[in-house]
Amino acid sequence: MRLTRRALISGRAEPAHAMPAQPGVEIVSLLVSAWPECLATVAEAILALGHAEIYAHDPKGKLVVVLEEDSTAAIGAKITAISGLPHVLSAVMVFHATDATVA
Repeated sequence: MRLTRRALISGRAEPAHAMPAQPGVEIVSLLVSAWPECLATVAEAILALGHAEIYAHDPKGKLVVVLEEDSTAAIGAKITAISGLPHVLSAVMVFHATDATVA
C-alpha cells in the first residue's frame, strides 16, 4: 500500500520499516472539536498520549493541537487515537510539515 492521506488519517499507513527512512520530525497541527463541557477532560487525554501540545482552546469546544512524531505512520495512529477519544466530535489536520535534519 502506498502512503495516501486516507491511509495516514485512518492509521493504515505502512509500517516505518516498509517505507524509506527519512530523517527528521513530522509536525502536524490539528483542530479538535469536543463537547464544551468536556473540553478539559479531552485536553488531558490528548496530552497523556505524549508528543502533543495544546496551543489554544476556545470554551465553545475547540482545541488547537500540535503533534510531533518520527514518522507519518505514528502521526496517523495518533490522529486516529485522538479522533476516537470520548467526547471528541472531530479531529482535522490543518497543517503538516517535515523538519528534516541535515547531517
